[in-house]
Amino acid sequence: MNLKSGNIGLVKGTDVYVKSAEIGYFLGELFWNKGIMTQAVNLITDYGFENLDIDRIYTGVFDYNLASQRVLEKCGFTKEATFRKAIFKNGKIYDEIRYAKLKNE
Repeated sequence: MNLKSGNIGLVKGTDVYVKSAEIGYFLGELFWNKGIMTQAVNLITDYGFENLDIDRIYTGVFDYNLASQRVLEKCGFTKEATFRKAIFKNGKIYDEIRYAKLKNE
């Protein structure tokens, strides 16, 4: 069991991506299935749109991480694309699912 608690963050883009931010998060197994990450994603998304002068928040998710995809969908993110065979982790290749949410959605 993973005893780490978790984290969440937004990284604002630069140059031509200055109106976008990438969201990233992790939650330890002990805290799964409690609605914590859904609440955290909603809170940081609202914060980003209200305080960072951005119009778009996006992220990429491993194709097998269905729980993370559900979190994003519950928070109003839209699946935009599948980057085929884009991630190499632990000797295996995975697709990356890209999600985004626009400020006025």
